[in-house]
Amino acid sequence: MSILAHEKPDVVLDQLANFRHFLPNATVVLHLHRQFAWTEKKPLFGYPRSAAVDFAQQPNVLVNPQSVTTLWANLHHAHHANFHFACRELDFDYFLLHSSSDMFAREGVEQYISQHDCGVSILAPQPEFGYALRAEGDPVYQAIAKDAGASELWTSQVEGTFYRRELFADLVARIEKHHRFDASKSYVHEEIYYPTIISAMNLKRGYPYLLREDRAELPNLDEKLVELIRAVGLPDHFKERWRLGRRAVYQVWEGKHIYAMRPVPRVYNHPLRQCLRDVIASASKP
Repeated sequence: MSILAHEKPDVVLDQLANFRHFLPNATVVLHLHRQFAWTEKKPLFGYPRSAAVDFAQQPNVLVNPQSVTTLWANLHHAHHANFHFACRELDFDYFLLHSSSDMFAREGVEQYISQHDCGVSILAPQPEFGYALRAEGDPVYQAIAKDAGASELWTSQVEGTFYRRELFADLVARIEKHHRFDASKSYVHEEIYYPTIISAMNLKRGYPYLLREDRAELPNLDEKLVELIRAVGLPDHFKERWRLGRRAVYQVWEGKHIYAMRPVPRVYNHPLRQCLRDVIASASKP
């Protein structure tokens, strides 16, 4: 499981405890932002050197010794670095992608994952953002799509997506074969490359298991949403997009297979974080 961390150490520890409870058999590979290199002259977000945390001492956690530059729309480099590190250090079956604001609310995701080759949405892009036009005009995207045999561009959220190890190795190889980051081509690479390649494959595909704050039609990220997720009370989620001049509907995720949410505010004492800690505490009582 890959997490890119660039926030407060107490929030990172809170997320690790949450993941450890809901996915007890998983190992987290943590990519730390370079700001986590505490020094006396440069404390992290005001945390003194005495507050430095050795995340590698946490159970079921590997800290990637390599820290690559993480930029908006170009985060796949860090996930790939975590994947390469995990392949050297671990024997694992699936690779899961997460951000540092993701949190789980209920058990059962491991069983859902085991039933699929991958879990990723295949959505037409949102034309109002213009990302698709920028991507389609990028020689790097063109080479990746041609290599995969993909005739159309597709998108998906990254958080809460998962892939069999050998499948993700194939995606990484195809992307790294061609990718050269060009800051003038500003589109969210990781939200386009993976689903576009997957669209050309014959796989048993599931959906992301994480609810990402999206639009007004989705529930607010609060304690009531935690209750809905735990009660398996969410409906399936669909998006309406224009494709080839026609209106089309695409499924984003299955309500009965939502286990996590984002963004959970990166504030340790936020009520939503406390609610999720209470869930874990209640489950831990004899």
